[in-house]
Amino acid sequence: MANRLKELCGGDADLYGAMSRLMFLDPKKITTPLDHVVSDAQNFEAQGNKLRAEVGYRIAGGIALSKGDINGMKTYFEKAASFAGDSHPEYQVILKRSAEAVNIARKYYDEFGSVTILS
Repeated sequence: MANRLKELCGGDADLYGAMSRLMFLDPKKITTPLDHVVSDAQNFEAQGNKLRAEVGYRIAGGIALSKGDINGMKTYFEKAASFAGDSHPEYQVILKRSAEAVNIARKYYDEFGSVTILS
């Protein structure tokens, strides 16, 4: 599956690295609804727990990516990036190439029979 993702990224190492770190290879295994993940991330943010807020927004971004929701994906990965600083450059890559990332994820999920998550 990883080789196919690499092919879909057209050999672009930066995009492949971002996609392999941020997208869920099998979104059917994500059972927590997006709104719960976002709520948890917002609670951690309000408590000043930056690491857990970043992780929550990262998960929310991955769920949005699996749904093909560019706006949601951008919102959540931007929030995650704001907490991560420069420690996770994959956020910047996926944000700059969000439309391409959604198209790649859609093709990947179509080929491997993954079903998008219902909210």
